Amino acid sequence: MNYLAHLYLADRADADMAGAILGDFVRGPDMTRFAPAIAHSIRLHRRIDTITDQHPLVLGAMARFEPGPRRYAPIILDVLWDYVLATDWARYSSEPYADFCSRGARAVAASGSLFEWPRRPTHSGFTTLLRSYATETGIDFALRRIAARLKKPEPMLEACKGWQQHAPALREELPALIGDLESAAKAFTTS
Repeated sequence: MNYLAHLYLADRADADMAGAILGDFVRGPDMTRFAPAIAHSIRLHRRIDTITDQHPLVLGAMARFEPGPRRYAPIILDVLWDYVLATDWARYSSEPYADFCSRGARAVAASGSLFEWPRRPTHSGFTTLLRSYATETGIDFALRRIAARLKKPEPMLEACKGWQQHAPALREELPALIGDLESAAKAFTTS
């Protein structure tokens, strides 16, 4: 799951949305520098990642990649799950997609000082990023941006070619996956 799904799941579990994104950037177990709600949401993010990585639907989706490109399948699938969630948004939420993106970005930007990025997230920039997940161009850009962070981006770029072929199966599988993750997120938040 990528940013959109983590925001969605945090929101469904009444967890802090900024922490849902910080979970990708905070390393180690020490959460003492964070408010309890944010620390809890960072731990929720990590729990969601663990469940996702072991989920039978995710393992099945990874198996649909050829052996060489399969190495990059977890990264690619994280982005593609967000694409499917974004393009089928009305199936999962009555809140308009653009409104959710803006609300999530506002929460992340409000806690921008907690991010150790070279550039801290802004409301407009993060809104634009989230909204781009509903477009093929946005997904292409996201995948290229991720590949550019690797020492050797070419193999991942090659693995990304034709990513659209995976979308129909992911679209069918997402309701069950997101349902399982939402149940886990709510259970984690109430424990």
